[in-house]
Amino acid sequence: MLVHFLGGFWLGLVFLYFFPLQDKSFRSICKIFLPVFFIGIGWEVFEILVNDVIAQNPFNFLDTLSDIFFDLSGGFCAILYILVPLEIKKFNIK
Repeated sequence: MLVHFLGGFWLGLVFLYFFPLQDKSFRSICKIFLPVFFIGIGWEVFEILVNDVIAQNPFNFLDTLSDIFFDLSGGFCAILYILVPLEIKKFNIK
């Protein structure tokens, strides 16, 4: 779980580096949130295929759902990690 959270956080920071937020609009945040979601889904598909073919473990829906949740929460925390200091700087809150 921690690995998925940190992976989502890292991906969020990478996408924030390449696509900096111009404002706090929904569209601007989705430019960061959706790639993290799709990469998380892609990783889960890879994980399911590897578990099914190599390890021959049965599919675990709850594990997959929690992994995607932690990917997204990591991406959300990356957005907050960047937005909160910008808002503090904007309003000169110390």
